[in-house]
Amino acid sequence: MSCKVYEATGATDDGATIVLDTPLPVRGRVKVQVEAQNEEAQNLWEFLETLHAQQRARGHVPPTPEEVESYIRELRSEWRDEENLSR
Repeated sequence: MSCKVYEATGATDDGATIVLDTPLPVRGRVKVQVEAQNEEAQNLWEFLETLHAQQRARGHVPPTPEEVESYIRELRSEWRDEENLSR
């Protein structure tokens, strides 16, 4: 049983869906190998800048440092309560 191998480039934004630059002449189930191409890779700062811009565009307001500290204190308090209940 011989297999014909096709090669195409493409991209993924969500890590699950690959959009090919060109269609392949096959239908049905296929085996896929993925090789990341470095020339399109973003560095961490570019990624974060893009992410933050998208969040601002949709109206996301990040929590204040005080809100984060309060949330962490609540979690720690819950952990202590659970530890005391299990003894």
